[in-house]
Amino acid sequence: MMLRLVVSVVILVGLSLIQATWLPSIAILGARPDLGLLAVVWLAYRNGPVEGSAAGFISGLVDDAMSAAPFGFNAAVKTLSAWLASFLHGSIQLDRVIMPVLLGAATTLFKAVWSTFLALLFGNQLASYDFGGRILWVETAYNAVLAPILFAILGGIFSIVDSKRRNAS
Repeated sequence: MMLRLVVSVVILVGLSLIQATWLPSIAILGARPDLGLLAVVWLAYRNGPVEGSAAGFISGLVDDAMSAAPFGFNAAVKTLSAWLASFLHGSIQLDRVIMPVLLGAATTLFKAVWSTFLALLFGNQLASYDFGGRILWVETAYNAVLAPILFAILGGIFSIVDSKRRNAS
């Protein structure tokens, strides 16, 4: 369990760095994918509520440190997203395309709703989404398209981690 959590956090920190440095250059109409959020959802689905929420919280804190958002905002969004995604752990079987697309889109929309709720609760210093604007819908589509690819990559990485762990014991 500890090895998977460490690997999860390293991957999430790496994705946060990629998101902060490289992804602005591939933004479409001002929207860019949230790879960290997609990875948190996959990790919570795969590893359950404890590891998923812990990884989401740590990843969110890293995002908070690298962004202009108030400290704790991204941690709250990613932790709650992971906790909700963890309800799917063991209850449904992920296929290669349809479920990742649905999870990517649904998680992005949940992030928008949760961000808007937090902005209403804490005031104007928090960014929220415009539900009638194009950025939310482009980001939702972007995440939906990239989710199957990212989920496949993460599945490959964690099959290697799990096989090394089994061989070591």
